[in-house]
Amino acid sequence: MAKRNRPLSLFVSVLWVFTVAINLVMFTILILYYYVVFPQLHIFLIRSLHQSPSITRNLLDFLQTKYTCCGINNKDDYNNLLLDSLPSSCCRVSNCWRDTGINNNTGLNTTMSLMHTDGCYPIVNKYITFECLVIGGITGLCALLQILAITFMCILNQRYQKSDDNQKFVISHIGIDSSFNENINNNNNNNIQGSSNTIEEIVEVTQI
Repeated sequence: MAKRNRPLSLFVSVLWVFTVAINLVMFTILILYYYVVFPQLHIFLIRSLHQSPSITRNLLDFLQTKYTCCGINNKDDYNNLLLDSLPSSCCRVSNCWRDTGINNNTGLNTTMSLMHTDGCYPIVNKYITFECLVIGGITGLCALLQILAITFMCILNQRYQKSDDNQKFVISHIGIDSSFNENINNNNNNNIQGSSNTIEEIVEVTQI
């Protein structure tokens, strides 16, 4: 039974090691993305907004609609750009960009309340930070559980190996005992045969 279970335990241990390696790779990619790639995204968006404002504005529409924000840092990112108007996704109400006070950035508070003034990057950064923490925590917990499972499987494999060694010792001991018993039986048989021969000789002498 132990010999049949030991290859299975070894296979499961190797599988757990492989999954731990995958989790570590994912965790490394997550750290690189958060600390290296994501900060560069802020610089890239600002640069592309000034170089190709129309294309970048279309890309920002999704973020501005989802997170109710305007621009990368704030509404002022659209100043001095070759745009006819602010994107409609910046508006709190429909067609707010038609207000000249908003477009010229000279509107009063009542006018500015018609649009979102917070930038998208700080909001997105907050959401991504939270998601990275959640994913990193889950990945770390899974890796810890997998390491514990690997340790358990290694201990189980050692017990199987010790069990096999004990069975071999018992079998060899039984073999020695059986051979010893056979030798004793053979000696007893020889002694019995010798005794019977002696008795027969005594009987013959007596008859003579």
